[in-house]
Amino acid sequence: MDAALPKTPPVPAGPAITRRAISEASLPRPALDFARPTAPALGAGDFATIVRASGLGPAALALSFARLAFGPGSLGFSDFIRLRLYDPDIRTAGGLESFVGQRRNRDLCVAANFRHDWLGLMSDKVAALGYLAAHGLPTILIRAIYAPRLSGGSERVLTDRPALEAFLLDPGHYPLFGKPIEGGQSLGAIALARCCIGTRMLERQDGSRLALDDLMEAIDTHYRDGYLFQPLAAPEPSIAALCGARLATVRIVTLAHQDGPRVFRAAWKLPAGINAADNYWRGGNLLGQIDRVTGRLGRVVSGIGLALREHTRHPDTGADFTGARHPHWEATCALAVEGARLMRHVPLIGWDIACTANGPVIVEMNETPDFFLVQLADRSGVLGLEFDAFLADQRGRASVHRRRMRHMIDRL
Repeated sequence: MDAALPKTPPVPAGPAITRRAISEASLPRPALDFARPTAPALGAGDFATIVRASGLGPAALALSFARLAFGPGSLGFSDFIRLRLYDPDIRTAGGLESFVGQRRNRDLCVAANFRHDWLGLMSDKVAALGYLAAHGLPTILIRAIYAPRLSGGSERVLTDRPALEAFLLDPGHYPLFGKPIEGGQSLGAIALARCCIGTRMLERQDGSRLALDDLMEAIDTHYRDGYLFQPLAAPEPSIAALCGARLATVRIVTLAHQDGPRVFRAAWKLPAGINAADNYWRGGNLLGQIDRVTGRLGRVVSGIGLALREHTRHPDTGADFTGARHPHWEATCALAVEGARLMRHVPLIGWDIACTANGPVIVEMNETPDFFLVQLADRSGVLGLEFDAFLADQRGRASVHRRRMRHMIDRL
């Protein structure tokens, strides 16, 4: 586990947050979140608002959606609303048929990543980070793993509650970031600034406090299959000035073509409020369009559907987004391409790459990247000549692979 490099410096305690965020941090909340909040259903008033925003009548709006629902992207009504595909400007720009809904998103990923024998590596964070680090790619090191189903143990492998308690009460381990070994969307994640041994309290990165016993109970109850701890890495200074002392990862989607992997799409996830993780579903977080050539930040939004809002400044730091640019964009793209070259058996990958004080590091890689992020950021669908050619090539390779596997089985 020590092979994961580079080791990033600790995050300064207490990121810049607004009064609203301070108020939110003071509210009681569970030690960990285990599920995303359910989106409220559209009411009659909401539908009337959508009809007015679309500039169409109810029947014409329904027909517009039906064309997309039965089109190549198989969009559901929630996709149509979340992406605001009813807006007149996006309709008149054309290309609505290139947008992909959630169900079609999953099917495309399964078709492209036909080497299912490699997907187990992708779903286990310890295995994935270890594999990347062993090949010299920069990741954030793993400081400890809570694995109560094991009978052994070591300084880094904590197999029972007393060992977990001793680890969390050691001030030398802070600041810390914890997350489940299996799972995604930052569910079950926590950012910890420090511990207080005397009161058995822990302080989150946002300044709120929770009882050590509550956190241990949550981890032990919900994540007995494994929970890992990493140093809480510091962002590159210009990114910290932009959105506070939290990692703001770029989601880069790579496609492995016959002549090698290439960056296909990208979006910049910007944390805000009390959120330590930058996942867009977390209320208040922002999503930025990013120029794939220059790394310059474009349109920045929060929310989805009727709640979508554009931002010119970060709500916490007040930093102006105009003219902002990713500080190590070329190196970040090169790291994604190098990772895709290593993971050649998984030709479609969504990379979460953070720019730290020591340069870009891989935070995670996803075999079923959510196209919603890049489609919302760019206001452009993923289907088109490049992706269609890529998918056709993967289907051909999948057919050859299946024939080889059948041949091997027949010889047994």
